[in-house]
Amino acid sequence: MLSRINEFALGDNQKVSLFARTKWLSVAAWGGLALVGQAASLQMIDAGRLIHFQHYRLVSELLNHKTIALVLFGFQVICVGVGVWQRRIAIGQWLQSFNRWQLALAALFLIFASAAVTPDTSVYLTSLAIGSLVQLTNIANVILFIWAIPASTLESVRKYVDRFLTGDSDSRSDGVRLDKLAWIAAICMFVLTASLSYFVYQAHPHVPDESQYIFQANYMAASQLTVKPPLVPEAFSMYMVPTQEARWFGIFPPAWPALLALGTLIGTSWLVNPLLAGLTILAAYLLFQQFYSKRFARIATVLLCSSPWFIFMGMSYMSHMATLFFSLAAALLLMRGVKEKSIVFLLIAGVAVGVIGLIRPLDAAIVGLLLAIWAFYNSETWKARISATAILATGTVGVALLNLPYNASVTGSYSLSPSDAYYNKYFWPKVMSLGFGPERGMHWGLDAFAGHSPIEALVNAALNIFLLNTELFGWGAGSLLLVTLLAISGSISKKDIWAVMVIVAVVGAYSLFWYHGGPDFGARYWFLCIIPLVALTVRGAEWLANNLSKGGGDPGRCDLRVSLALAMICVLSLVVFIPWRISDKYYHYLGMQPGIEQLAKDRDFGRSLVIVRGSEHPDYQSAWVYNPVNFDGLAPIYAFDKNVEVYTELLRKYSDRPVWIVNGPSLTGADYAIVRGPVDPSELLRELTQ
Repeated sequence: MLSRINEFALGDNQKVSLFARTKWLSVAAWGGLALVGQAASLQMIDAGRLIHFQHYRLVSELLNHKTIALVLFGFQVICVGVGVWQRRIAIGQWLQSFNRWQLALAALFLIFASAAVTPDTSVYLTSLAIGSLVQLTNIANVILFIWAIPASTLESVRKYVDRFLTGDSDSRSDGVRLDKLAWIAAICMFVLTASLSYFVYQAHPHVPDESQYIFQANYMAASQLTVKPPLVPEAFSMYMVPTQEARWFGIFPPAWPALLALGTLIGTSWLVNPLLAGLTILAAYLLFQQFYSKRFARIATVLLCSSPWFIFMGMSYMSHMATLFFSLAAALLLMRGVKEKSIVFLLIAGVAVGVIGLIRPLDAAIVGLLLAIWAFYNSETWKARISATAILATGTVGVALLNLPYNASVTGSYSLSPSDAYYNKYFWPKVMSLGFGPERGMHWGLDAFAGHSPIEALVNAALNIFLLNTELFGWGAGSLLLVTLLAISGSISKKDIWAVMVIVAVVGAYSLFWYHGGPDFGARYWFLCIIPLVALTVRGAEWLANNLSKGGGDPGRCDLRVSLALAMICVLSLVVFIPWRISDKYYHYLGMQPGIEQLAKDRDFGRSLVIVRGSEHPDYQSAWVYNPVNFDGLAPIYAFDKNVEVYTELLRKYSDRPVWIVNGPSLTGADYAIVRGPVDPSELLRELTQ
């Protein structure tokens, strides 16, 4: 097998007849090897459903428990190593197009991005070593795949690839518009993310933030901005719920819960983000055409549609997809407004930024500033510049100021947001504020240091870079590979400045916050970077094709080989990385599952008190989200069995409801299970006194 792969990889003249007979067999061999190798290397990772940054397992653990995966990856290393040796002269000549310092810088960055920083030195060094080897092996595997593509068949493939990438025309004569590919991509994204949201995420929140969004959406759907607290607050207390207040409320800004509430009204809140994901694909397609060409936009859209980061964010209940959609909408409206000198489009662009301010205020500040800069420098006259930025600001401020009456209705003060009211009272002032200082942050388990400092900002950035390298595209070769090549080559041009500015602005702004965002959905605080990163990746692919052609290759064929290589690694991400991530992490992520809702339907809990035993998270939090608005009505009320005193108080205060006692999954090792019920509260109280 190995000798045949090497023989096909040689491409010498004396092998032409054999190569012609086997045609694409060599391509399939290298592609299959890449698939097996990536699948094997993923099995060597410790990721799982509990919250932590993934890392490669120690060698001893791999030898004892992941032997098959280690052997398969070793087979890939050997095959690729021999293939590279056979091509060493050509590879060496191509590498000479770089300066040594460029190669060293690229290698150091990709090594650095291959593992998450961790205080456990043995784990970190092991992850660096294995991660670097995995990346290097897959990079070489992709190169061998490119070279194995038969030149004799490239011409027959070219017309199909060109037709797919350019459509009817590759010029701007058709204008910036949506075409069939854009609509197909958007529909496919909606179907994919909706399917994942329902079947994998089980239409159920998993992250604490998501639970609070659902809490807010439920009472907003009932036309309320706060809710009555339950009769025994201690039995219903949760993180981010102000349990000592006369009225309970969610602490997040209102727009994203309000959008979820629209879905809640028809029982499909789980479809809101998939719908936004599809719309975002359409908006991104238009934006890519604004800066580049239709061909570029098509490649970029394919990359975006294969991004695990984008797909899983679209599956979730998190607010980031809404922020990205309104950011793209604002940018497109602003561009049209500046071009047509239209007050209406400029004002609506500002409104879109204002909506972001009602979702994620820091993101709104970033987007608003960047769009104002763009409008200022792209308007023709000083009058037009001042007018465009003023109208944009008017729309933005006009909508963002809606936060003030919302604050007043919830906290009683126009200037005090629900978030600040909660953290200032239940923790300490400035705990969630931007900036550096010892009072910032709560020093969670994944937080590097107490407080916040520039050093911790670098650590946070390092963790997010690792997440980008992993989650952006799910490539075994490293998702940041082409962006890195573009950067070290010095080929970033004027037309790419917008992408660089967005990345710098987002990274810079979030460096002032004490937390990195965790590993829940990739580098989620940096989600606005996904569009510029996709654009720079395509630019990196263009640079690679041009660089290969400088070595004497035909430019068209080099471009086609790179396009086919991109298609191959994107397919690998869809068929290897995403299924692995689904099964290994996101199904029952953090132990959250909707089992108690089905149990309530099967056993007809009705108007009852359900006391959940087990852990507060995830056992009780999974049940907590199904509590009715105002913790009253004909539906079951879910309370937590915190201690004997709280349990007794529950039985007394809810004496008019039959009681069900349920063990959570952490106790049963499986699903929720009924211990007793329905039981009269008085009977349980008598048992306590006996």
